Amino acid sequence: MKKNIRIAITMGDPAGIGSEIIIKSLARHNDWRVSFLVIGDFFVLNKTAKRLGLINVLNKLCSDGKKVIVVDLKNVDEKKFRFGTTDIPCGKASIEYIAKAVSLIKLGKADALVTAPISKESVNAAGFNWPGHTEFLAHLAKTEKYCMMLVAGALKVILATRHIAIKDVNRRLNTEEIYYSIVLANNALKNYFGIKNPKIAVCALNPHAGEGGLFSDEEKRIIIPAVKKAQSMSIKVFGPLPADSLFYDAYKGKFDAEVAMYHDQGLVPLKMIGKDIGVNVTLGLPFVRTSPAHGTAFDIAGKNMANPSSMTEAINLAIKMTRG
Repeated sequence: MKKNIRIAITMGDPAGIGSEIIIKSLARHNDWRVSFLVIGDFFVLNKTAKRLGLINVLNKLCSDGKKVIVVDLKNVDEKKFRFGTTDIPCGKASIEYIAKAVSLIKLGKADALVTAPISKESVNAAGFNWPGHTEFLAHLAKTEKYCMMLVAGALKVILATRHIAIKDVNRRLNTEEIYYSIVLANNALKNYFGIKNPKIAVCALNPHAGEGGLFSDEEKRIIIPAVKKAQSMSIKVFGPLPADSLFYDAYKGKFDAEVAMYHDQGLVPLKMIGKDIGVNVTLGLPFVRTSPAHGTAFDIAGKNMANPSSMTEAINLAIKMTRG
């Protein structure tokens, strides 16, 4: 078990709530065996801390035995900066924070990564061509097989497809991706969550698991072959099962993780039970990466209204997973 660890935290979009939830979360953290590298623009952290009435807390965190070190990239023009706005320089900065954090992990200066939310609109306007954090991190880490797991309460939901339109889901689903989602979930449950014999449920795409082909044939043609392949590897996987009953059974403890076919199929039940504590985990990377399961919340940015619970959970889970 690794005792003393260092967690890299990226600020996310500077105009969002990232700096606020980082400061609030670190202010309540009291494990002396953990230190943090916060990658971003220091003036944003400083400005936020003053608005929160936590400037003394921030100063103490940054001076008390190097509990927190701020890696100040100075990417944003302080004179032009505004909270709560979609902004190309902020989008560019948020991507540069991520790239810097991964480089620090590769150099052995950090053990795990926690990322605050980025704005897809801002990063795309800045020329960022990746669908989101997950794909960009996989690119930086040169990882080909990866997936997204969302954790909240009794549910651990893996997404077979991520940020795509509903109309594209059936043609983007493929047996290999579902199979690797099952394998990565099984490995994570064993290695990070201490579950010796995980039970994994796989959602059907269609109502009633397709009713034997009456409601299309994706179950028979795409999902069942993935389940059977995983079963041949001695993985305890069940499905495809109708999602409307599967998540109730999972909530009651019948399954340890659930593979959903598309974003909202998995995230609606998860956020019903844990909207404020949900954590996003990227599986398949050579390092632990977590993030809060919410966005930049531009509407409340800089107003001392952000709930830090999801970020706090993301930090705590990153520590737990790193320690093994």
